[in-house]
Amino acid sequence: MKSQFRHVVLLALLVSFASAGALYAQTDERVQDVKRFFSGQRMLVTYRNGGPVYGTYFFLDVHFCPSGRYMTFAQSRKQTILNNEQVNSWKDDGMWDVVGSEDGIVLRYLSSSGERNAVPVRLLPDGRVSLGDGFSVVRRGPALCR
Repeated sequence: MKSQFRHVVLLALLVSFASAGALYAQTDERVQDVKRFFSGQRMLVTYRNGGPVYGTYFFLDVHFCPSGRYMTFAQSRKQTILNNEQVNSWKDDGMWDVVGSEDGIVLRYLSSSGERNAVPVRLLPDGRVSLGDGFSVVRRGPALCR
């Protein structure tokens, strides 16, 4: 009887490890799909921070190079209380990567200035990606990489 119990426990452990391995393989495959989505592409990422009247709109033109480098040309626009439009522009560059985590798939980047950030990414059934509610990600063609 003990021998049979050991076989059942061993079988259960093997099945759980096999399932975990299959889950990891699926996650790894999805990570690669997201990497392929961004790699070599120029993306327009837009979002709003704040309220509908005086919120700030952000427009990021991001070039994801296959080498793992990125370049961002960004602009923010905000309506002031005096009905003027405040516009700021800036550039950024650094390294990017897509990794799997406990919470799913994450787009990580490290700016040349030393700033680190991570954005959760969902792969949609139609092959596009989502960065969450309020974010728009649109392909704009091939990345301009050096």
